[in-house]
Amino acid sequence: MNSLVVCPVCGKNAVGKVGNNQYYCWDCFLEFSIQKSKITVYEVSDDGSLLPYDSNRVSGAINEGSLP
Repeated sequence: MNSLVVCPVCGKNAVGKVGNNQYYCWDCFLEFSIQKSKITVYEVSDDGSLLPYDSNRVSGAINEGSLP
């Protein structure tokens, strides 16, 4: 049985699987991994590398509409 995965940041379900226990949210443009009971959130940089999630910077960019 498949369980529905929701984004831990925005709470929406526009989430796609990109790897083993790794997901991407199409609404807030963040990637996250789920390992047992720990969720780690990353920003995807322009070159595709993963950066630690900075909620203050990303939230500001989303609210200002300045994310691509």
